[in-house]
Amino acid sequence: MEQTTKAFNLPLLLAPFISRLGSTLYLFGLNWFVVQATGNAALLGVIQAIGGVVLFFGDLLCGVVVDNFNRKRIVVSAELLSVLGCLACAWWLDPLHITAAPLITLTVILDVGLAFSLPAAKAMIPELITLAGRQRFNAVSNTLIDLADICAPLIGGGLLALHWLNLQGFLLLNGTSFLLSFLLYLSIRYQKPTGEASQLGVKESLLTGWHYVWQRPKLVEVIVLGGLINVLYAAVRLVLPYDVNHLYGGDSAKYSYLLVMLALGGILGGARLTLARREPHRQQNYADLALAAGALLVAGVWANYWVLLVASGLFGFCYSCFEIRAITITQNLTAPDYLGRMFGILFLAIDAFQPLGSFVFGFVTDWVANWTLVIIGSLLVLGLALINHWYQRLIR
Repeated sequence: MEQTTKAFNLPLLLAPFISRLGSTLYLFGLNWFVVQATGNAALLGVIQAIGGVVLFFGDLLCGVVVDNFNRKRIVVSAELLSVLGCLACAWWLDPLHITAAPLITLTVILDVGLAFSLPAAKAMIPELITLAGRQRFNAVSNTLIDLADICAPLIGGGLLALHWLNLQGFLLLNGTSFLLSFLLYLSIRYQKPTGEASQLGVKESLLTGWHYVWQRPKLVEVIVLGGLINVLYAAVRLVLPYDVNHLYGGDSAKYSYLLVMLALGGILGGARLTLARREPHRQQNYADLALAAGALLVAGVWANYWVLLVASGLFGFCYSCFEIRAITITQNLTAPDYLGRMFGILFLAIDAFQPLGSFVFGFVTDWVANWTLVIIGSLLVLGLALINHWYQRLIR
């Protein structure tokens, strides 16, 4: 019996939005209460570093699991694991004496869940959404996630101002969001397709997945472009607070406006692809990323807050367009048996190099200040040229 596909699936659309809203709200509370309790960000750095290691190994193995087992069960199990983790750590945590152990434990649990739930959910989309509806579905989904990134700090700031919740309360809110997404995923009618992946062991499955991707230049191109733009996106996020503190009076409101513009640009990018009628094409990725590079170069040469504000919006717009299109191209070009491994490789490329990029550009920004944006823009232009040249050689 074949899987029934439709142009729209409400539970599959809402579940990632709700869990993202809860997770972003929890991270907002975590950053505030940990710095308030310890007086510095050292513990946050340790938590982020451990989370990055967990995501790296999760990305390495998730593709095999997603392609060998029922994808709905993987997502449902990951969300349930996150619910139980939030509840257990909320019970364990003493909000008056915040310690590292429960927070690190929860980070490991949540990142394990994320490493498996995200590729499984993305791999379900081609099996549940029609070919003609995928780009629109991905665009709406990403727009909702950008909306969650805007709403969470506003909600969190309001809760802090009212003194209604401590860190334990933010933990319970996160657990509630995972519970709602668990119920939404559970309501999806899904049937596991049959294929050869279930007959392979872990080693063979990994090797065949990498071999499958390497034989398809368009997939390789998407992976490399995804790794490049995400490293540079992390670098841009480092430059923004530096510029505000050193060039624009250290006004926290100005930093907030930059982040809001970044997210609003993402929402506009999602709206653009929601209304797009033609199928995604690789050349559109180069055009959007070239525009992003141009915006960064202008903002780097012309040190002006309003220019930086516009550049942030343009960068968020172009980044969102690329991300949505890359996901859709991946779904359209990858056979169902390999979708989990393909997304695992894609997310591995993104997660593996982001920490290195953040580390390097942290020092670069201290050295050259706003001119870091010129370096980022120039690297993006150079990277686009080299990747396109490499792609042309691959297809020959």
